[in-house]
Amino acid sequence: MARKGENIYKRKDGRYEGRYIKDYDLQGKGIIGYVYGKTYKEAKEKLLIAKAKVKERYNKPPSEMLVKDWFEKWLSTQKHIKKSSYTVYSSLVENHINTELGNMRLCEVTKLTVQGFVNGLVAKWEPSTVKLIYTVLKLGLDTAADSGLMPTVCKRIKLPKQKNKEVVVFGKNEQKAIEKYIESSDNPNDIGILICLYTGIRIGELCALEWKNVDLKRGVISIQQTLYRAKSDKEKKKTEIVIALPKSDTSVRDIPLPKFLTAKLKAIEHGGGFLINRKGKSIEPTVYARRYKAILKEIGVRDVKFHTIRHTFATRALEIGMDIKTLSDILGHASPTVTLNIYAHSLPEHKAKEMDRLGKMYNPS
Repeated sequence: MARKGENIYKRKDGRYEGRYIKDYDLQGKGIIGYVYGKTYKEAKEKLLIAKAKVKERYNKPPSEMLVKDWFEKWLSTQKHIKKSSYTVYSSLVENHINTELGNMRLCEVTKLTVQGFVNGLVAKWEPSTVKLIYTVLKLGLDTAADSGLMPTVCKRIKLPKQKNKEVVVFGKNEQKAIEKYIESSDNPNDIGILICLYTGIRIGELCALEWKNVDLKRGVISIQQTLYRAKSDKEKKKTEIVIALPKSDTSVRDIPLPKFLTAKLKAIEHGGGFLINRKGKSIEPTVYARRYKAILKEIGVRDVKFHTIRHTFATRALEIGMDIKTLSDILGHASPTVTLNIYAHSLPEHKAKEMDRLGKMYNPS
């Protein structure tokens, strides 16, 4: 039992545990901190020091809090989002927001501050990156404003216009060179590149694909999960491998396999575990991407991102006349509109052929 007003308890392991409110969450609820000592006296001394630090911090007005301290607190409330998103948020806060604004007090941040920050980003980064950094900044500062720590400053901020990026795809000769290499390869994992070329799945989905998700009787693969490296909650580990649900609800999907690919998978089927593996264990995307890059270098094909394979699949599918709705479902896009926005502008020859087909309807007689 604790002595009156002390909040120090003797534990079953013989140590003494002191408890105190070290912080408050965004709803004003106290967050409990702990100190430990071999004796009651040691625990009490540690508790007094911890409480003094808290008192020193909270003697300042809330708006005097530094931006970096606020974002540390805000990030601690974002554990409900996907680990991959949390890793991105943390990286953007650490490498961009804290670097430029971290030592400012919340009460000093104005709309002009935010606009100046965005303008500085525009000079260094692509519009899509600027928008992503600003989105995280706005989420954090809007929460601070909602908590009464500062006025709302993220209103009518001018962002750079996003340009449609040109979709990079492999030419047909490049694709044939890759396929020819894989055909003669003695590395069983190289078939993963072929799977992506003919299904359009993402590299994380490939690395998470298990044999239990491959139905060779029906000739279908079921995309149920994705694999990525994310920031770790464990003290001794900075990052860890995570296997989780795919990017979105529509990313959970069944994809029919071409017959030649079903036959190839039947030839290497080994019952269970990961389809792409190293001694039975999963291979993370960055490691598998290095193998892919090594193949490109060996066969003299230009060095492009692994995601180019997905774009190549979609482009080839449109070239042979696959309808947008079917392609959208296979790619796991939220809607056919997303698919059109990405790929329609990159197929002028396909558009011309379709218009020629329409023109053949003309018969005035």
